[in-house]
Amino acid sequence: MVKTNFAGTNGVSQSLFHSKTAGKITRKQQEIQILSKTSSSKKQDSLSISNSARSFSKESIAALIDNSVNISKGQLSYYFNNYNNVSAILDAINFGENVSCGYNQDFKNYGVISFDYNGSRQIIPNYAVPKMNTGSLSQICAVYNSLVLDNKSYYAWTTSSGSRYTWTVNNGKIGWAASEELLAENTNQRGTNYKWEMRKASNILSALAQGKNLYGFSREDVLSVCKSVSFSTGFFSINAGAGKHNYILQESGKVIDVDKKIEQLNSTNYIEAGFKEGDTISVYGNEYVVDSSGHINVSTDHTFTSTSIIYPSH
Repeated sequence: MVKTNFAGTNGVSQSLFHSKTAGKITRKQQEIQILSKTSSSKKQDSLSISNSARSFSKESIAALIDNSVNISKGQLSYYFNNYNNVSAILDAINFGENVSCGYNQDFKNYGVISFDYNGSRQIIPNYAVPKMNTGSLSQICAVYNSLVLDNKSYYAWTTSSGSRYTWTVNNGKIGWAASEELLAENTNQRGTNYKWEMRKASNILSALAQGKNLYGFSREDVLSVCKSVSFSTGFFSINAGAGKHNYILQESGKVIDVDKKIEQLNSTNYIEAGFKEGDTISVYGNEYVVDSSGHINVSTDHTFTSTSIIYPSH
């Protein structure tokens, strides 16, 4: 048996033992290459991890972590408790709080992905993070201008080149799965992994899914991203774990927030604005009468047939 020391939760040096199989591999890089090989399994599931990686014990995996990371046994508790539960590991990374990667991207092969869990900081070795099979995932795509995505779920995103990547939906945040994005090569705007393209699409879709404005995004980019998920011009809606949000997409790429517009219309006092009780205002194809208080009552639950708002002429 080979003995390896690392700091315990109380700061006292503790010993871990790992198998002769691991001990025979004397260079960390060789071990990492074995751990990161693609699985030979032909199962059509959404997760894969190499059989070689599974052959290593929990202790040997922990011992491979670069000593300068300064990891305690307590920080490895989530990983050890879920060593054979790859779904739990991926979910903790992709839907966790304060997720970050390693201590230096230049040494990502030796680093870790860390996250907060039940009040403590937990880590997973980078090279033990399973890779997802995007071929088994549903594509992010609207149906009849309605995009409904299950919260805390995985989807596939296809770039302009046709490459597919794993994306997640988390309380209105839509984007590249942290378990894969954090371990990807850093690239610039023209990088081959389309990181820049996906970041822009992620930011636009997340803003729409959370009811935020699209300030800072060009209309051309907004129109392109909307079309990439099959939104056509006119009314569209999105629900991705942060409630349903309704919009109008114009040919120019301008997006009108229908929810906020209706709130504004309902809060306006039309008598004070020069109209009179009984006047009719057409909102998105429906007619609403100004009541004695000077207001109209439009609901987002109504069915709209037009994108225009028409006020009575005097």
